[in-house]
This record gives sequence, structure tokens and C-alpha cells, in this order.
Amino acid sequence: MLERIVNRARKISGQVRVPGELPDAVTAMWLAAICDGNSRIEHVPPSLADHANRLRSLGVDMKDDDDALVVAGVGLRGFTDAETIDLRGLGAEAALPIALLAMQPAKRLVQIDAELADKVQTLLGSLAATGAVGRLTSESELTLEGVESPVAADYPDVDLDAELKLALLCAGLYADEGSVTIVRQGANSKDRVDDLLTSRGIEVEPNRRDDPNVRAMITKAGTPTACDVDLPGDLEQALPFIVAALIVGRSELTVERVAIRPENRTFLDLLRQIKGEVEILDREGAADLLVKGSRLKGTRVADKRASSLIDHVPLLAVLATQTEGEFIIRDVEALRRCENVDLIAHLVSLLRELGAKVGEYPEGLVIDGARPLKATEVVTHARPGMAQAFAVAGLVSKGNMQIHDSDSVDAVFPGFFDTLDSITVKERKE
Repeated sequence: MLERIVNRARKISGQVRVPGELPDAVTAMWLAAICDGNSRIEHVPPSLADHANRLRSLGVDMKDDDDALVVAGVGLRGFTDAETIDLRGLGAEAALPIALLAMQPAKRLVQIDAELADKVQTLLGSLAATGAVGRLTSESELTLEGVESPVAADYPDVDLDAELKLALLCAGLYADEGSVTIVRQGANSKDRVDDLLTSRGIEVEPNRRDDPNVRAMITKAGTPTACDVDLPGDLEQALPFIVAALIVGRSELTVERVAIRPENRTFLDLLRQIKGEVEILDREGAADLLVKGSRLKGTRVADKRASSLIDHVPLLAVLATQTEGEFIIRDVEALRRCENVDLIAHLVSLLRELGAKVGEYPEGLVIDGARPLKATEVVTHARPGMAQAFAVAGLVSKGNMQIHDSDSVDAVFPGFFDTLDSITVKERKE
């Protein structure tokens, strides 16, 4: 139970990187495992640790190096014969390891998340064309019978999602040398799953004889070679720094290489809507964000937008204290039932202790912003988002903001407070 102190800042300045997203990290790790040679994966999230230990049970050696993971590839057929593999918690990214394990000669029991049963059934049906045999024994378990000599396949479906396309392409690597696997997708697909293989020395050719609305990816069997991977940062972990730079004086901050997609940019779009100066600079496979201190306007967050932002309500509320006018957050009543803690009531209490003008109603809160804040002690209930949000509040509050259970942030961003310190220009002492 550690405590951190945050003081008022004069400005936020410099550059930051944040940990990558778990799905990208999982994919990079499993691809590294079947390569020849060592792969270094930079900016891995702490949540990858449990999944890395499960891969270690298959004989894959991995070493942690600060925020990187070094994976010693075992090649296509180097996995040891662990009888049971736990892939729970991987979500859709479980498709790749299932395909890789299905191509091995050993019989295995694989545990999965029950909500993936339909997707896994589709995958197993497709993999049957290679000679692999697998079946669901329940919604959360499947048996892979093992295959000695898998063959290449031509898959006619064009509406497969990115995870299944990658899984089928990788399954094709196990066929006889020179054999060709074909996976089709829409001509305008932006999945870029072929890039994951070409960067590892596997040639993926487009088939231009197909229907003009369809693009076929043609892959020859072979062992991929190791490569280093710089994971794009998780935009959610960048948000506290972005908000800090927007609300603190003459700040100028660059958040380097973050992943921005339609499904994760709701908060970012809101910041720009309320006049936050956030410039997006596209980089290959990622984006840099240039953030400057801004005069922000109040707004209303409700309905679908509130649902998308419900995990970020503490940070949203801290942001609201620094906007001009009324800032309404509603339709977040689910936060009143979080593990026996009414987070809305707790948040309202903390904001009032800071000196913010806050109204509370059953489904949310309303904040009248642009008022001076004074620091207080913050009980976070060991919630990383609460600790991060009030660390940001400390940058615009008079006095010492005492944040209890600050080590809870290590579960999502080890070194968060040190990173915040590194970009904080302190107020001059009188």
C-alpha cells in the first residue's frame, strides 16, 4: 500500500511512451515463438505476464528486460508436449495459438473463454482442410488430436475477421515446403495481417486474377525468422498524460506511437470536440499525438458515449473541473455497484474535497468547472484509473495531493508516476 505525492505543475513538457495493447502483444509473442532466432518485443503491457507463463509451459524461453520481452523462438515444431494449455483471457487473439497448436503432432486439451465457442468452431472447421482434427468438448474446452503432416489449403471465405485470417495463414506454414495457402479478403480490407508475416521473412503475394472486389493472400510454407517489434502504445494509458497537458498552463507534450482505431478513440474525439488542441500525426501502424494546453469547454456525456467512457469517468470528472461551464456526465449509474463501492458517490466526495462545485444525481454527476482546487488525501480503493485521475488533479491543485494505494497502477502501467514526474515542470518556489 504505497502512497505518492503529486504537486501543482507549471507546465507539462516532453515526450512519453506508454505500454502497448494486450492483443498486439499476445500476437507478437506467439509469432515470435514459432520463429527461428530471438525476438525482442518492446513496450509490453504488464497484463502479458500471465500469458507469457503459459507459453513458457510449451518450452519457449522468454526473458523480461525492463518493459521488453525477449522470446527465444523454437521454430514451427519446437513446442513441448504439454497436455493442457490455458488460453482463457486472450479473447479473439486465441485463434492464432489454437491454429499453431492444431498443427502440432501432440494431442492437447485447450481451455478457452466460453464466448469464443462459435469463433473457435469456425476456425476448427476451416483447419480441417489441412488435416487437423479438433472439436469442442464444451463451450470452454476443445481437444486437438494432433496432425503429423498437415497440408496447405485454399480457403474460399472472404468475410473472415483479422484473427482468423492470420491463424489460417500461419497454419499454412506447416505444410510441405513450397506448398501454397490462399486466404481471401475484401479488396479494401485494412487488417494488414499479411504485414505480420512479411516482416518475419514470409512472402505473401496478392492474387490479381481473383474478383476485383476480393484480394487473395498467397503464402508459401516455411519457417518465419525472428524480428524485433515495437508495440504501438495503448491509447487508454496515454489519456492521463493527454488530459494533464491540456489542463496545465503552457504545456506542450508529444505522446509517441499510440494505436488509434474507431473503437478506442471516443475520449480522444471528445477532447478535440471541447477545443482541446490535440494534433494527430500518422506514423506507420501508429500515430504521434501533439498536445498543447487549451481553454476547454464543458459538454454533455450520455447514452452510448457514456457507455464507451464508463471506465474513464474519474479522469473525465477531473477534466471537467478545468473546463469552462457546465460538464454533465450521466447514464453511468453502473458505477454505483462496483464491488460494494459506490464509485459515483466516492468520486463526488473527493471532488468536493478538492473544492470543485459538483452536483450528484442517481445516474451521474454535473460539474461546474474553472474553479481553483486544493489538494486532499485520495482513497483509490486500489483502482488504477482513480489513482491516475487524481494524480492529474494534483497537477492543478494547491498543496500536496496524497494518493493512497498508488501501486495499484502497476497492474496497467508500471512506472506511471515516474513517467508523469519526468514531463512535469514544477512551479517555482517563492
